Amino acid sequence: MDSSAIAHEILNAIGGSKNLIHNEVCMTRLRLSISDMTLIDYEQLSTATGVLGIVGKGANGLEVVFGPNLVNQVNNSLDQILGEPEVTSCSLNEKHSTSLPTHNEEVDDPISLLAQKNNIDQNKADFDSLASDLDTDDFEDNYEDDLEAPRLLIINGPNINMLGIREPEIYGKADYRTLIEACKTEAQSQGFSDCVCYQSNHEGDLIDAIQDALGSYDGIIINPAAYTHTSVALLDTALAVQLPMIEVHLTDISTREDFRHISYIKDACFATVAGKGIDSYREAIQLMAAHLKAEA
Repeated sequence: MDSSAIAHEILNAIGGSKNLIHNEVCMTRLRLSISDMTLIDYEQLSTATGVLGIVGKGANGLEVVFGPNLVNQVNNSLDQILGEPEVTSCSLNEKHSTSLPTHNEEVDDPISLLAQKNNIDQNKADFDSLASDLDTDDFEDNYEDDLEAPRLLIINGPNINMLGIREPEIYGKADYRTLIEACKTEAQSQGFSDCVCYQSNHEGDLIDAIQDALGSYDGIIINPAAYTHTSVALLDTALAVQLPMIEVHLTDISTREDFRHISYIKDACFATVAGKGIDSYREAIQLMAAHLKAEA
């Protein structure tokens, strides 16, 4: 794979080089610190060449999962593009630290913080003048709406990225990009402020994604795929995090092979939707929106 081309894909997906504060490698992950998270095209990023999955990391962090060799090549290419050839790897202690998000988990660049402070001080008068011209009631209503709008994480397990190629007579001809687009469209129509679709073929990555969702997302829709029938670890993680969760499957697993009738993750979910293809995801999103509204 052309690591330089992949690096350009990553930069385009995150909103350009000016939106990237810092990049480093942590095991198989390209860890990125982002200036403005709203500029990220998650669909483009998740389908970029060589990308196995995406995990949010704090308020302004993102981890892009690659294979162990490719991640270093892509990071080096990013450094060359940005003109910052430096060693960027997380420490051994950091590799073994918990992935649960905490307030001080990510250390902000002090230079960046200083620049922000200077800008705030320099423009305070302009801000106060602008704020005085706003309708206070409208401002507070919009602000509350932004705060209250829930965030949704959709987690997909092994081979879901092969939709359209993998046994289309069973899983349908729609590809993974179509699935992502359908989920984002439905999530927006149901009032979610954000819908992030994450996919990985590795059990540990799925566990990390569930853990990282704590404090960042309001609900999880999960299709563990083959791990549905084997992974007690995913169940334990879901029970530990205790976020509202819905199990979803493209096919009706209860009518397939006997081993597919077992679902460990089911015990951590308040609903299961299966056998409706991509519409399983749409229905699950609707159920999650109704559940979160009822719990609010």
